[in-house]
Amino acid sequence: MAKYDLRYIQCARYVNTDGVISFTDKQKVGDAMTANIELRFAEGRLYAESTLAEYIRKCTGGTISLGVKYIKEAAQKLMFGLTEKTRSITPQGGTATSVKSLVTKRSTVGAYVGVSFYTPALYEGVEKYDCIFVGKCMFGEPSETNQTAGENIQFQTPVTNGEFLADDSEDGQIKEVCTVDSEALARAWCDAVLSAT
Repeated sequence: MAKYDLRYIQCARYVNTDGVISFTDKQKVGDAMTANIELRFAEGRLYAESTLAEYIRKCTGGTISLGVKYIKEAAQKLMFGLTEKTRSITPQGGTATSVKSLVTKRSTVGAYVGVSFYTPALYEGVEKYDCIFVGKCMFGEPSETNQTAGENIQFQTPVTNGEFLADDSEDGQIKEVCTVDSEALARAWCDAVLSAT
């Protein structure tokens, strides 16, 4: 397969009810730019008679980074645990205006979320859609990088990084991937995996 685009990055609050996993508060994270997933493995090697006799490798989770045009406010509150604050601001010679901001506190902790997105891809010249779902992720706020405009404008966009691990279901699912034939099916799949059941 040859992937060539990225679309529809969503997240939803992860809920564990005695090993039954569900999701609530589904949010679009932002206009998709990048999504990188790297799996982490626990490895074991057994040597006998001076040679490698046994090898085992098990997936334990991984890292995920999502780059978007900007992270929507509702997604920031859900993913990073930010809270809202309102101030009354009066510009010089103007009237008082209520201004809302998002606040990071010392006690701020994000929620576990599930993430889904899809990528158009070519399979032997036929366009299909790869759908990806990671069920239990924890993200941190993106770093701030800002610079003045010069002769060439360089956009600064947020990338949030996180860790993911096996969910709390009996089989401990880590990642799910499928390939579908249409974009409508891809969007429906991404919505379905972040549903209430």
